[in-house]
Amino acid sequence: GTTAASAQKIPTPEDALGFRVGADFHLASYQQAYTYFKALEQASPMIKVHEVGKTPMGNPMIYAVITSEANMAKLDRYQEITRRLSLVKGLTDEQARALAAEGKVVVYIDGGLHADECAPAQHNIQLAYDVLTGTDPATRAIRDNVILVLVFANPDGMDMLAAWYHPNVGTP
Repeated sequence: GTTAASAQKIPTPEDALGFRVGADFHLASYQQAYTYFKALEQASPMIKVHEVGKTPMGNPMIYAVITSEANMAKLDRYQEITRRLSLVKGLTDEQARALAAEGKVVVYIDGGLHADECAPAQHNIQLAYDVLTGTDPATRAIRDNVILVLVFANPDGMDMLAAWYHPNVGTP
């Protein structure tokens, strides 16, 4: 689990962004979110950021995997279990039950498909921090039993909305 010492070295969203996620009159851009996720990856062995290509505007398209260190060490095995269970072909009921018992729950959350519905993309930033640093039993159970996949669904739109919003805050 995360110790208090390691939780202290993980930067908060507020430290990285200069404002609280969800604060009035502030929107994080994708560039800020991307930089923050890379900082989280440097600070914690419980998050890995993967680039899957480029967006139409040339931004890196990423997904982040967040889970316990023990699960992270066996991620290839859990991926194989998930693949085999998804395809089912060639599995007996007994084999499927054994794989399901060994595997972990995979939760996929994407935020910000529609850029002007901005809360989900902003939420991803806070959720990553909360799952990485939470010390309560429920959050520890999530890290131990779940492989969380977080995605910013529309990086270009997130940047375009922030670029429009900031110079227009306070105007009619």
